[in-house]
Amino acid sequence: MRDDSERLADILDAAEKIHRKVVEGRDAFDADEYAQLAIVHLVQIIGEAANRLSPEVTEAHPEIPWRQIVATRNRVVHSYFDVDLELLWTVAAVDIPRLAKQLRSF
Repeated sequence: MRDDSERLADILDAAEKIHRKVVEGRDAFDADEYAQLAIVHLVQIIGEAANRLSPEVTEAHPEIPWRQIVATRNRVVHSYFDVDLELLWTVAAVDIPRLAKQLRSF
């Protein structure tokens, strides 16, 4: 079973992989279905890892929107044919970098 430090590392690893695609720009993202699929998968990983963090970690860091992170994961999992690319881009380009910065400050 993975512990909190491993789950946090999973989140940061997924965030770094997302970053590598985001820096290519929005046009590249829109044109690359495989990049979109990869980012959906990485958002799922982030949400699943966040969901499995201990209450001690999540309660110690209420500044991080843990519920929203998990909700985003659930949204992309359950609407796999109707993923909103605008929302996905915002999550990838804005929300995930902010989350990574917050986690690095732990």
